[in-house]
Amino acid sequence: MDRLRKTEGKKMAIIVTGRLMTFILMVLTFIVMYYYMAINKEEEYNIRTLPAMTAIPEAVGRAAEMGQPVFWTPGISGSLNDSTQGPQVLAAISLLEYLTEECAKAGVELAAYCPLPDAMPLVEETMRTAYLRQGKPEEFNVEQIVFISGQSAYLSGVLGYFQRAKPASTILVGGFYYEAVVIGEAGNTIGAMQIGGTNNTHQMPFLVATCDYMLLAEELFAAGASISRNRDELGSIKGEDIMKLLLAAIIGVGFLLGAAGITIIADMLGW
Repeated sequence: MDRLRKTEGKKMAIIVTGRLMTFILMVLTFIVMYYYMAINKEEEYNIRTLPAMTAIPEAVGRAAEMGQPVFWTPGISGSLNDSTQGPQVLAAISLLEYLTEECAKAGVELAAYCPLPDAMPLVEETMRTAYLRQGKPEEFNVEQIVFISGQSAYLSGVLGYFQRAKPASTILVGGFYYEAVVIGEAGNTIGAMQIGGTNNTHQMPFLVATCDYMLLAEELFAAGASISRNRDELGSIKGEDIMKLLLAAIIGVGFLLGAAGITIIADMLGW
């Protein structure tokens, strides 16, 4: 009985220690991110070149050569207030700004299919501002933006547009669900060049399989920050990278010590 009590006590101590370390790491993460967001007011960070981003001018150029439009959609991810899907939609709209400017430069038609009602004002204002920035405000047409509510209706509208307009390039970035594989395959059927991106792990394989270029997971947010040049976003990404390196180092040291029979780090983390 005493041995059982000691065992249970030890397990409880490990659990408590693990929770304490988790709390400490969480607080440290906030501190590091805030630090880099603060100093980024004076020192601006750059994000490495992402192949999917460099492919956007190529996609627009392809559309210009073929005389066909470019298609953009953020998927049917959910409300902007959704903590997991909202940031993806905002990153997708940042990419839309860059895409719209490239289309305006090349004189290429851009069709934006957005099934998210609360994102529609942002999409419209982003495209309007992009045309204005390129000195072509008169070329912006609000009818370029199509709103279709409901997943099935949205999919039907997109597939119908593909068959009618046959866009030369499609940009599928944002929070996707099962529509990812349907739209991706439809784009392949019409021979479109496709650029995809999502943070939804359950849809990444479908976009990887159907798209020519891909923004995987956090690359979507990094791409959005690199375009918007928002210093807070860039600083937070820098802080995240520092914390990833720190956690990787802790795990690596813990693995080596564990192989030597020293479990101090494993005990601290509650493993």
